[in-house]
Amino acid sequence: MIFEAFVYGWRNINNGKMYIGFRKNSDVNDGYVFSSEDQELKEAWSLGLLRRSILYRGDKITAITMERKLLKYGDARRNNKFYNRSNGGGAGIQDYKIITDEQAKIGIDWINGVDPVEHIDIFNFVDTDLVDNLWQSVKDKKYEVIEELVSEIVKFKHNQVRLIMIDHNHVRAISDNMIHDPVEARKNISPIIVCVGKDGSKTIIDGNHTSKAVIKAGWTSAPVIYINSSEFLDKKSNIDHFGIIANHNPQIKKPPTPQDCQRAIINLYTNNLEDQDRNFVLLDSDKFKTTCEEILHPRWTKSTISSNLIEARKRIKTNYAQAKLNFQTYSKTDLDWIVKHVEYQHPKLAVISVSSGAIYNAGIGAVINKMGGMNTWEGLIVTHHGNISEHDSWASAEEKLKEGMKRLHPKCNIKYVVLDSFQKQQTINF
Repeated sequence: MIFEAFVYGWRNINNGKMYIGFRKNSDVNDGYVFSSEDQELKEAWSLGLLRRSILYRGDKITAITMERKLLKYGDARRNNKFYNRSNGGGAGIQDYKIITDEQAKIGIDWINGVDPVEHIDIFNFVDTDLVDNLWQSVKDKKYEVIEELVSEIVKFKHNQVRLIMIDHNHVRAISDNMIHDPVEARKNISPIIVCVGKDGSKTIIDGNHTSKAVIKAGWTSAPVIYINSSEFLDKKSNIDHFGIIANHNPQIKKPPTPQDCQRAIINLYTNNLEDQDRNFVLLDSDKFKTTCEEILHPRWTKSTISSNLIEARKRIKTNYAQAKLNFQTYSKTDLDWIVKHVEYQHPKLAVISVSSGAIYNAGIGAVINKMGGMNTWEGLIVTHHGNISEHDSWASAEEKLKEGMKRLHPKCNIKYVVLDSFQKQQTINF
């Protein structure tokens, strides 16, 4: 279907006050806000308090007629719950009969407090054009920059798109500039960008490091831009993608890392597919891979995306196993304690620990090296499953290990034990 125009509605999340408008354009995300000069309305938008809903998309004549029908239904001219000061009108309005009951119901329901629901493809993770337009609007200074008190900034939540959300060394570098030359620092820092949720919650979607630095530097205020979550279509993946794009901003930023790519892939899955993909069919699909590439390239190379997809899949499955199946992993501290404990009980035994995924390539060589250093023929490999994928593939890995050990020197007496991943045990019997 070809769309010529749309009807939109803005609702103030604090007081419920509404504004209905008509736009002659096929692109609902063209950056247009509204034509009203009402100062209360403009201030509400600049603070991120307005949520937008699309009430109709179609031909121009029906759209302008729809705007008139809805404003008249709400009697906006005399209703203080509307920012509109008239019931609409103008050239092109037709008889209301051209509007179907189904079309009218969407707008009437919205006036009565029920937002329309849009059904989308489950693999439509990110509306890239929409997010790109929002970022361009920020760069074009279409959003008002508010000098916000730091006492308010400290209350904001933080959205995480990086593997490590806060790098304290980076915070220190920014805050040092703020302390030593605040005038110059204000020229170089980007505004903190905050998304205002439907419930009024405020979350930093770009500027986590800046928000910490202004506190550390002792500033009393900092520049903030507020954007309502409805402008992101209330999609967590759109918000995350905006943060990823903003992190490539050439102003003072900590560059994204390959590990941040892994975090982005995990977020795409958990925000969109996790609740309906208990057997990981969608996670392992080619469609998920190509979707990740379409969204994340060229911010990361396709080879970086591909390698991190492998690790992201392992982490997602491991997180599920830990939460639902009591799957457990062993920390370096756990493993060091086990190795030292066995060595204490058996001083002539060379003991090493290695994950089951690396036992063939790294385990045999490591234990033989240690045996040579201790001048002993006795060795023990303590192996553990670093993730659920290693656990599931252990049978084939163990068979390969056994075949390799058959080819060792006849004097070599190397054994191995597998730590239980579902009930931690630290008593080694071999």
